Amino acid sequence: MSNTIVLKAIEEKQLSNSEAYLILRNIVEKIKEETGTVPLLLSRVLEYLKTHHKIPPEKAGELRELLASKGLKDETIVMLMNICPSSIDELRYLMELEEKTPEQGILEEILATLSNYCTGVAPS
Repeated sequence: MSNTIVLKAIEEKQLSNSEAYLILRNIVEKIKEETGTVPLLLSRVLEYLKTHHKIPPEKAGELRELLASKGLKDETIVMLMNICPSSIDELRYLMELEEKTPEQGILEEILATLSNYCTGVAPS
C-alpha cells in the first residue's frame, strides 16, 4: 500500500526548469527526512528536471530578476530560461507572447545576459 502525500498549493507561479528543480529538490529532501522514502513520481520528475535545465539552479532567481527588469512577461522569461536562445533570430521568435517585440538594442542586452547564465548542458 502506498503512502499518499497531500500538498497544499500556496501560490501559483510560472517556473523555469531550473527553478522547479531547486524547489522540488528541497521538497524531496524534506520528504526523505520525514518518511525515509520518496514517491517514484517525485523521483522521476526530479531526475527529469536535473537533466533538463540550462541555467544553474542557484542562479535562476538572479536571471529571472534581470529579465523581468527588461519588462518581459513571466511566460516569456520561463521560455528564455528553458531554451536559452543563442541568436537574435531565436530570441525574436520567443518574444511571441510579448505585446511588442523589444527593440534591437534590448534584444542584444537580453541575449548577452542569457549567454552569461546559460550553460547549454544540464549537469549529469
